Amino acid sequence: MNKILKITKMNRITYKLFWITSLILLAFALVMYLTLYFFLPTFYEQYKTDQLQTGIEEIIDKSKDLTFQNAIPLLDKYSQKNNAIIYLQDQEGRIIYSPTFSFTGSNSQGVAVTPATKGPLENSDNLSNSYNATIPIQFLNVNLTLVVFATFQPINEASQVLALFLPYISIIVIVIGLGSAYLYSRFITKPLIYINQGAQKMANLDFSEKIEVRSNDELAELSNSLNDMSVNLQHTMHDLKKANQQLKSDIEKERKIEEKRREFFSIVAHELKTPLTVMKGYLEGMIYNIGPYQNRDQYLKKNHQIIESMEQLVREILSMSKLEQHTFKLQLEEVNLSELINTITKDLEFFASQKDIQMIKQVGSHHLVYTDRVLLEKACKNIVHNAIMYSPHGEKVYISLTADSKQHIQIKVINTGIKIKEEDLQQIFDPFYRIEKSRNRNTGGSGLGLYIVKQVFETLSITYSLNNTENGVQFLFTIPLSTK
Repeated sequence: MNKILKITKMNRITYKLFWITSLILLAFALVMYLTLYFFLPTFYEQYKTDQLQTGIEEIIDKSKDLTFQNAIPLLDKYSQKNNAIIYLQDQEGRIIYSPTFSFTGSNSQGVAVTPATKGPLENSDNLSNSYNATIPIQFLNVNLTLVVFATFQPINEASQVLALFLPYISIIVIVIGLGSAYLYSRFITKPLIYINQGAQKMANLDFSEKIEVRSNDELAELSNSLNDMSVNLQHTMHDLKKANQQLKSDIEKERKIEEKRREFFSIVAHELKTPLTVMKGYLEGMIYNIGPYQNRDQYLKKNHQIIESMEQLVREILSMSKLEQHTFKLQLEEVNLSELINTITKDLEFFASQKDIQMIKQVGSHHLVYTDRVLLEKACKNIVHNAIMYSPHGEKVYISLTADSKQHIQIKVINTGIKIKEEDLQQIFDPFYRIEKSRNRNTGGSGLGLYIVKQVFETLSITYSLNNTENGVQFLFTIPLSTK
């Protein structure tokens, strides 16, 4: 039932066009029939009258130059052509000539005559639907009277026959009209229904099939326009999907960044809370002269150390915050990596000597890159500083610099005598993560050093890795040779 309703709904334009066309054809047939029935007799009578009068005028005009005998063919031709009774009379009323009569004797002009009698059509005025004319006619040899009679009765009979034939004509007209209307409506609406089905698929975002109408009219243009719209919609939807996926990805990244930011500030709050609590305890003990806190110089020095570590922590936090800002711009310049490594090792030489750690460098004399010197120096210094800090006394720190290709320079920092657990390697670049869990500032830093390194390297598009080797821990990073 639903299928039938669906088909009926889809083809309703066919039915509408079928009934409209059928009514138009039937109305046209009815109008034609009524016109023939009512106006044909009058039209025919007027036409016949004009034809008879024209023929008479032609005979009268030509007879002026002909004798009576020579004009007889004109009279015969007129009688046959118009199916009329025609004859000639002299001044005494005798019939001189008629195609339908025979004659005896002749007059002085040699014209055949018959005795004077009443004309055979003298009572024709009493007949209806007929034509009757009596006109003088002049020949070269005689003047006579032309009498013409024609009846219109056959056309009336034809009208009656037409009325009797009406049922048969009606059946034929209805069959032909309905059949023609059906074929016409199917022919016209078939491409429309096909286009409508294709448009409905497009409306349901199904672009698997194209609408193909082979013609040179507006329907073909409509199908081509719908196909073009389908292609444009597919491209637009594809672009929208890509944009939507990108937006989802950006939102997800932003959400993760926001989560990391909240987590970061939560850790920062904890990192600041602990030294502030310690400082508060020291100050309260000194204010109330409790026990060992009476030695104010000692605890003022400890407070000063805590403030310095907090100041260093704040500087590191501000440095990271600066890198994460969208308005941050790199200060690019040409940097000699060999000179940069020498400067860093010179600054950390005293710190390494306190732990009896030997720094061994293998760097060339001329390796240039185009990058931000301040950020790169900060990251490299943190890496070398961590290598020294977490190496046992008497170990070695190797620093090598090589050009692995024409596009990259590779730097390795290896510190011996220590290994890092795999679970620590996975989290060592997270903010405030420390391998040493006691979080004692004397045995480790704030936990932001490698996180800052990560931020700097991502900003400068530098790839990096940290892993264990046979003799220790290796930090490897590759710097692209960016052009100006």
